[in-house]
Amino acid sequence: MRILRFLPLMAGLLAALPAPQAPAEVLGPPSIESFGQDGENFLFIPGIGRIPLPPGSRALGPGQGGGEWAPQRQTPAAGPPPQPKNPVERRAEEMERLYLRLEQAEDEREATGVAAAIVSRWSRSESDTTNLLATRAVAADAAGAPSLALRLIDYVVALSPQWSEGYALRAKMRAAHGDDNGAIADLETAATLEPKRFDALAALGALKEKSGDKKGALAAYRKSLAISPLQESIRKIEERLHIEVEGRDI
Repeated sequence: MRILRFLPLMAGLLAALPAPQAPAEVLGPPSIESFGQDGENFLFIPGIGRIPLPPGSRALGPGQGGGEWAPQRQTPAAGPPPQPKNPVERRAEEMERLYLRLEQAEDEREATGVAAAIVSRWSRSESDTTNLLATRAVAADAAGAPSLALRLIDYVVALSPQWSEGYALRAKMRAAHGDDNGAIADLETAATLEPKRFDALAALGALKEKSGDKKGALAAYRKSLAISPLQESIRKIEERLHIEVEGRDI
């Protein structure tokens, strides 16, 4: 009977006991919560409840270095900023864009405008001295002083042997004064230094045709058309030479 009298008391005590806690790996990590108008912070631990934090304190939550519940995540360091491109690289990219526009031009008018922009860029070297001498050589040739013009352009080629425009200018002067062989040699050099010189290739085709080398002329014209397809005058010459050199298509 005494045992029966204590049963209600024992039941009450058992009910007041906290529930058994689950293992740490099941409970999950603590978290930071804010409640109330003042945003009071609590540390919430599963299985235990909310623990008030002192006013003004800054609690670190998971992944913020406040405990061992989660590894700290670090923002990867940014790499160095890309280096600005030098003038040579910028010019090369600009020329590639122009060549592509020339190849994909929709009509002859557009092709002529793009070709003029390309020729204008070819006409400028990286040397101010070279540009000055080239300008004076052209002026001397226009003024009727071919000997002075050729001497000046020879200096240009010597100063800037990798500048294709110097050879193209000298070829034009040599051809104008009857030196076709010298002009052909200069045009071939210009086309070697700058393989996309459609103007030099077209002029080379004309000089080779004049000298009787129709096969060489046809090859030069075709190379020029491959770079700048909408050269209608060159296209007509290529079609004529194709028949003369290779015969009509069956």
